[in-house]
Amino acid sequence: MNSARPLRIGINGFGRIGRAIFRRLLQLNHIEAVIINDTEKDLANLAYLLRFDSVYGRLPESVIVKESTLSVGGRQGVFFYANNRIEDVPWENFQVDVVIEATGVESNILGSHRLINQNRVKKVIVTNAHHSVDQTIVMSVNESSYMPQLHNVVSSSICDANAIAPVLYHLDAFAGIEHATVTTLHPWLSYQNLLDGPVSSVSNPGHNWKEYSLGRSSVGNLILKNTTAAEATLKVLPQLRGRLEAISFRVPTSNVSASDFSIVLGRATSIDEIKQHLKKISKAHGGVIALNSESLVSGDFSGMNQSCVIDLTKMSLAQGKYLKLISWYDNEWAYSCRVLDVAELIA
Repeated sequence: MNSARPLRIGINGFGRIGRAIFRRLLQLNHIEAVIINDTEKDLANLAYLLRFDSVYGRLPESVIVKESTLSVGGRQGVFFYANNRIEDVPWENFQVDVVIEATGVESNILGSHRLINQNRVKKVIVTNAHHSVDQTIVMSVNESSYMPQLHNVVSSSICDANAIAPVLYHLDAFAGIEHATVTTLHPWLSYQNLLDGPVSSVSNPGHNWKEYSLGRSSVGNLILKNTTAAEATLKVLPQLRGRLEAISFRVPTSNVSASDFSIVLGRATSIDEIKQHLKKISKAHGGVIALNSESLVSGDFSGMNQSCVIDLTKMSLAQGKYLKLISWYDNEWAYSCRVLDVAELIA
């Protein structure tokens, strides 16, 4: 990358994460989106969704659509394409440094490798904990493992792992972890049903869920489900394999998740020592980890950049080893911030 110009980003998929990434880019001067691809052909509709967001509110800048370009706040126009496959997009024509694959569609993830092999793009970030990537990176945990010559298709993991892994990593370094159980409380997602229906009616492509409860109304229930959060976390913390379990609730809210940790520490300590350690870590990794000392609710953490906001108000320790803590995270915005952190790292 030429350091005299901004980092040039391509975005494949302009859904919740793609649009959050784009909004974050508007706040940064050293990174810019130059090309976006989405299967939706109505660019005016995509521009409307960018301008008016039910979670993050109205975009305070003008949005202008002209033919196949979108301009925000007088900036240079971003070119839009409407192709089904990531390989059908002419990324190479726009001097893209990093393509962010934000659809989660497996064929696009596999297609990312072909883009690299054909020398059409330099690096691809996958917003999915897919098995085929060259490396998975969670900031403040294993970013030092990145090897530029070997890692071309890189996963930024999932929002839950970005929230869970930093907490476990830094606590394990401090006192060791004998075992950890994590319960995530995650807002509804777009593919869930508004009203009760068969599980086959859930619109997530390619899902193979068997539990009938996953077809139930997302707006009226807490829905207990299995989660990939533990396995995704173990990709960056393999030393905890056999010592980490996770389960999840889908909750009837639109944004901001929480992780409920029950941890057996490797050695006895005190709550004051743990809090002092967390303060030290949050100072060293302030872009990723924050602390909260106020009595707040989930909505108060909407739009926060940090992947995990550890709540000191409800932390408890029994017998010096049995730790209970809660961490909040904006599962869309904070995750999008980390995706761009990874983009800067690999560029």
